[in-house]
Amino acid sequence: MARSAAHTFHTRHDFTPELGWAAFQLVYEIGRAGAESAALEDAARAATSPLARRADLTKVLASLEDLGLLGRDGKAVALTDFGQALAAGVGAYETGFRAAVHCIYAWQWLWEGNRNHASPSWSYREVCRQLLSGPPAGIASDDLVLRVVDAASAFNAERVSFSRSSVSGVVNWLMAQTPALAEQVGRNIARVRGQAPSPTSLRLNLAAACALGQGRVSLDGDALNLLAESLLIPPDELWLPVVEYARDSAEYSFIPGGRGTVVFERSEDAFVLRVSNAGRRA
Repeated sequence: MARSAAHTFHTRHDFTPELGWAAFQLVYEIGRAGAESAALEDAARAATSPLARRADLTKVLASLEDLGLLGRDGKAVALTDFGQALAAGVGAYETGFRAAVHCIYAWQWLWEGNRNHASPSWSYREVCRQLLSGPPAGIASDDLVLRVVDAASAFNAERVSFSRSSVSGVVNWLMAQTPALAEQVGRNIARVRGQAPSPTSLRLNLAAACALGQGRVSLDGDALNLLAESLLIPPDELWLPVVEYARDSAEYSFIPGGRGTVVFERSEDAFVLRVSNAGRRA
């Protein structure tokens, strides 16, 4: 998941859930040996994949690479071990893949541990943060742009490249979750209120939070706020579902005391296991 030194704020709007899933499946089916982009484009046309509508696959493949799911060996691209783990586990189905991409986007910047360096993951989480604290009527895309650009002043970047298309790059994935985390309210975008998090989202985002806390999440501290931002559910509404999920899960345990602590124990899903160690691996 290495990055260049330059700040990058833009989240690609053309990396849509439909195209992301199609590209992920296509590269997985090619196998571990990988293939060059031209061969993938030919395979997409032969399979009448949605990717065949693209002039080229450069940006879609680059997004999978940025997420750590795709790697390159010369001109050939193939799934990384992280990507293979996703394909063999929760990402074997489209809803699981979409939940996993959202999870990586929401946590990658935190896992990498360089708070002085902006990335699309930082922008993604900032949009989530703004929607979480926003009014029921939602926030206009232009206002979201202004809020993200204002928050980006902390990086002292010469230029902050973040636009309405960047907002779309985030919101596309929020709306593609099951259930959706965001919705269109007139011309505004708002978080969906009054719903419990899905078990898949809780499973992945708890693992992501555990990666930052050496395998545990204290629900008394900032970790619950980070979970709230990634799931777009206020901390006070999220606490009980987290506790109930951890108590019933074979992968987590719950330790009472204060508001409690969630501990990652084990997982037979290789992707969940890798996510739980992502912060320590970065």
